[in-house]
Amino acid sequence: MKLPVHNLKCTCLLSLSFWFLCLQSQGNSLNPQLNHIFNSLNQVEDSTIQASMLRGTLAGLSGKRDLAVPASWKSLRIKLARSKDPEIIKLADQLSQIFGDLSVSQDALKLLLNVDANLVGRKEALYGLVTMRFEELPENLNLLLDSRLKLDAIRAYSFFDYPEAPQELISKYEKFDTVAKRATIDTLASKLSYAKALLEALRTGKVAKADVPNYTARNLQKILGSSFNKVYGKIVEMGELSKIDQNPVKARPAGFADARRIEVGVLPGLKFNTDRIEANAGEKIVFVFPNDDSSGMMHNLAIITPGSKQTVLDAAVAMGAAGLKKNFIPEIPELLASTPQVPQGMKYTLYFAVPDEPGDYHFICTYPGHGLIMQGIFAVQ
Repeated sequence: MKLPVHNLKCTCLLSLSFWFLCLQSQGNSLNPQLNHIFNSLNQVEDSTIQASMLRGTLAGLSGKRDLAVPASWKSLRIKLARSKDPEIIKLADQLSQIFGDLSVSQDALKLLLNVDANLVGRKEALYGLVTMRFEELPENLNLLLDSRLKLDAIRAYSFFDYPEAPQELISKYEKFDTVAKRATIDTLASKLSYAKALLEALRTGKVAKADVPNYTARNLQKILGSSFNKVYGKIVEMGELSKIDQNPVKARPAGFADARRIEVGVLPGLKFNTDRIEANAGEKIVFVFPNDDSSGMMHNLAIITPGSKQTVLDAAVAMGAAGLKKNFIPEIPELLASTPQVPQGMKYTLYFAVPDEPGDYHFICTYPGHGLIMQGIFAVQ
């Protein structure tokens, strides 16, 4: 069967975009490939294809700035500016920023700081400024830490080596909710200069040791070495795997001696045996998760923040083949704690400190496809 000429052309153009990205990963020269892509884009009228190729190009250029402007960009930029698709114009502006057009970056910064502007537009402006590592952005992020862009701003700090970042984040840490606190810790663990400040905050009690998830603690241990161990102590794995008919063999972690025990099993048809769990804010809970699913499938149980189901599920799917090795547990602030993928006939004991903020949290299975229906409410009062 022959493909229609238009479809064949679209396929070739998209392949060219991916070919460009592969070349970038090998460190090849930029301009020849960019000119090739932009010349091809100049012949495309389909906005869907234009957007796909622009997104692919932006992904390949992420983190780069002040590049030599390809000869083919000027004419393409004029064409894209006439587009009736606002996404095309937005993507073209982001490429202009990367090519050193400071006027576009300044306009994006003004939009970002305009509290009366559309929230989606402000988020897109922030994304563009982060993508091209705009030097004036970090000093303005503090202005966003009390806004609806708080989480995005916290994450944005991790893309810069900004000396004031630790102080700005730690000074507001106590007032942050659970998700913002986790994002702050992940950001401060992203580079050595930030990690040293986080270690001092742990030493002085400004950040609680219990707020640091194990995956972050292990990363901090690699970055800081023995100095981290002296302050944080031993990394306690907050759970253990055993057969269904056996009790855990390890002693409970400190603080969990009198913790309430909750058992959540699995029913056929991708279901937990309960759809609601109630807990008190700040309570310690021992979750026992036996996988007694007669279908033989593997499952996990993850505790996530209110309203974050789709974010967590998308992140788990995005892990791809690597997710199998990491139990499809994405390392994002919205996922508070999780068992691994538990085989049939086994159970996992998870020790969990309930967040201090009341609300309807959720528990889900993050294995791709399962979490769409395998979920329940974790009500914190």
